[in-house]
Amino acid sequence: MGFHFLRLRSTVGDLRRLRTIVTILFEEGLSFLVDELRLRYLVSGRSRLLRHFKSGTRLGQRLLGRPIEDVPPEVRLRRAFERLGPTFMKLGQLLSVRPDIIPAEYIRELAKLQDIGPVLAPGIAEKIVERELGMSIENLFESFDVRPLAAASMAQVHRAVLRNGKAVAVKVRRPDIEKVVRDDIHILAYLAQTMERHIPESRRFHPVEVVRDFADWTLKEIDLEIEGAHMDMFRDGLEQIPEVVIPQVYWEYVSSSVLVSDLIEGLKVDDLPALDTAKVDRKELAVIGLRVGLHQFLIDGFFHADPHPGNLTVLPAHGHSGDKGYRPLRLGIYDFGLVGRISDRFRFELISCFVSFVERDQESYVRHVLDMAEIEDDADLHSFESEARTILTGVMHRSERKSSMASAFYRVVVTGAKHGITFSTDLVLLAKAFMTVENVGLNLWPEIDLEKEMKLFLAEVVREELDPRRLVSDLKTSAFDSLYQLRQLPSETRTLFERLGRGEIGVKMNLQEIKELKEEFDRQNDVRMLAFLAAALLIASAVILRIDDEIRTLGLPFGQIGLGVGTFVVIWLIRLIRRRP
Repeated sequence: MGFHFLRLRSTVGDLRRLRTIVTILFEEGLSFLVDELRLRYLVSGRSRLLRHFKSGTRLGQRLLGRPIEDVPPEVRLRRAFERLGPTFMKLGQLLSVRPDIIPAEYIRELAKLQDIGPVLAPGIAEKIVERELGMSIENLFESFDVRPLAAASMAQVHRAVLRNGKAVAVKVRRPDIEKVVRDDIHILAYLAQTMERHIPESRRFHPVEVVRDFADWTLKEIDLEIEGAHMDMFRDGLEQIPEVVIPQVYWEYVSSSVLVSDLIEGLKVDDLPALDTAKVDRKELAVIGLRVGLHQFLIDGFFHADPHPGNLTVLPAHGHSGDKGYRPLRLGIYDFGLVGRISDRFRFELISCFVSFVERDQESYVRHVLDMAEIEDDADLHSFESEARTILTGVMHRSERKSSMASAFYRVVVTGAKHGITFSTDLVLLAKAFMTVENVGLNLWPEIDLEKEMKLFLAEVVREELDPRRLVSDLKTSAFDSLYQLRQLPSETRTLFERLGRGEIGVKMNLQEIKELKEEFDRQNDVRMLAFLAAALLIASAVILRIDDEIRTLGLPFGQIGLGVGTFVVIWLIRLIRRRP
């Protein structure tokens, strides 16, 4: 969603909604925010009078209760969001997982926001399904339960049975919810820009960027075709873990307003008595949940950003009942409206960061964390590094069984903002999701050895990343990228000289400087090429020796030849590095 709308549209609807938002903030005792935004002129006279009567007179307090100022500000904000409707409820839920930008007491209060909406009037859901899919309910389904399984602010879910007898969940988007959300996001963007303009200290937390991310996620969440695509992506990504069940999407019954998928029902992962009654192996379930989360974070880079117990269920095994009904274990995951994604570069940094944790290398850990950060010009790197080491020391020196890698990463990431070091919303969501996955596992089996499981998984990840087939694939990709850059070089060079000719770039340099610059440029290019060649030879040779040391060329072991050549290249590389001009 483009942010070309940062200037408020002069429409009656927008201005009326803005007045409503500002008035509710004022009525809920957030007048300090209204004043800092310089929007008090929008507050209705009735609300001002009522507020004065309640806060300034004994009669008002007797009739209307205690002054609003006596209520903690975080409670006032939560109540304001509840009154402002679904868009603000979603914003509050997103803020509740962003301790890097709001204080802990606000986090705890906003976490109380429940995504519960009123049930649609009878017949409305059925009409939406029929309009979107172009057929009557009777022709689409063998049966359709008019009572929803769940009703949230954006959609509600019904149980149904397809004509082929398959039990499905039918998710139906609320009518007109897209317009409501878009209009509110437009106003939120205006308020965020106003905040950055009038409250300088807010700029460190980038309100406009926060609203931009919120807009992106929320508009994707209300498009049920996108949620269906997410479900398919998770099914593909987690197919290596047979214990995981992701609902299948029935695309012939999908539109932006309707999503039909497998109905998965089982035991809640936080209902420990029910799990024990069903003889579920809670330790095994905890390990499965942890591995599923780590697979998403470290291998796929595409993850469920809200893996709380309400989105997880333990399913009966196919064709089993009684004591063996839940063996082998199957973990069902659903509700893929909120997902996160990190780049391959960040994924590699994350792997390196966690390996550093296992090796108790604080310097390396902090370095990899900073490589994933956005560092402001006035950032206090020394203070951040000092606080990060304090956090790591407190966590690393516990017993390995209780050493929480998720807690350490989460705390280090969220402490960055106050030092001028910020992280992408996706990375903060990953840190929070990792904490949630770990907490679910600890609730299931408090004695789980977190670090042992992490070490085992990291060993698998490192082996996969160093797989020769993967290295060859990555090398091909890098080669194509380099080839593209080489092809672009002539045109970019021509553009540079054209700008020089027009006087757009000023250069003052004598011939000796040009000669020295060329020599240093050539030397650095040689160093880079040799370093790449040496690394490739040494890694490939080591892998070949580990896999099969009988591979030969000209009667000599191929791996040993590679190691020898690689060592020679390293020596040459050291000589080049030392030969500084």
